[in-house]
Amino acid sequence: MDSKFDEMVKSLQQPMLEELRRSVVAEINERRGQTAIQVEDIHARMSGEDKVRAMEEIARVLRGEEGNA
Repeated sequence: MDSKFDEMVKSLQQPMLEELRRSVVAEINERRGQTAIQVEDIHARMSGEDKVRAMEEIARVLRGEEGNA
């Protein structure tokens, strides 16, 4: 990590550190939601390739990995 960032984090009081953690978690969850496959994206007429891609995307989201957006 950047030393200035490290210094800033170490200087935070516990309540502010917790608020920072909550904010970071909320941002990560929002970004995951933006790149995640949506239920309405899945349908019976999908090609085999599209079904595999959807299955891989669902697995990625369940593992908590970041998308390629």
